[in-house]
Amino acid sequence: MKKRVLVVDLDGTLFNINTFHYFIKFLLLHCIRRLNFILFFRLCFALFSRVISSHARMKYKVLFLLKNRKDIDYQIFVNSVASEKRDLSQYINGGIDIKILATAAPSCYAGLIAKNEGFDLCLGTDFTSLSFNEAFENVREVKKENVLNCLKLKGAEYIDTFITDHKDDLPLIMLAKKNIIVRPNQELLTALKQNSISFEVIN
Repeated sequence: MKKRVLVVDLDGTLFNINTFHYFIKFLLLHCIRRLNFILFFRLCFALFSRVISSHARMKYKVLFLLKNRKDIDYQIFVNSVASEKRDLSQYINGGIDIKILATAAPSCYAGLIAKNEGFDLCLGTDFTSLSFNEAFENVREVKKENVLNCLKLKGAEYIDTFITDHKDDLPLIMLAKKNIIVRPNQELLTALKQNSISFEVIN
């Protein structure tokens, strides 16, 4: 029996915001409340690295600092941004066998969001102890390959519906049978037109 698959992006799609930006603020406030100035300054240093390097390297440094820490309650963060969730219930509920939240956001909280919203799986950016590599972040081609590997393990053939807001997801957009685009900007609209991709828009 064919399995119907829905894949949904997180930042700017399921949520109106970039959750990672809010997560950074949450971490800095956490450090201040706990008087943990060592972690606070290490996080600030990691954030400063964005000025001289890439977003991926900055995210790597932040997650590296959080690896194995037991003092951070990620559910509190998830609760704090719950009001920013977009209502996609008409697309997410009913007639779907496998629901996947696929995001570049950290799995430490994206996994909780996925569970809260009834997704079967969450593919996010994980903690790592390995040296930095751009492929550590679940974005663009890496995200596509991770979704395809997941589908293979689940015995699914393809993506029935994909919901996103970002051009970075073009590799997945090109694979899906149906694409729903949330508030697309001109750059994404141009890319969709150039690739002759049909889509539905949510504003």
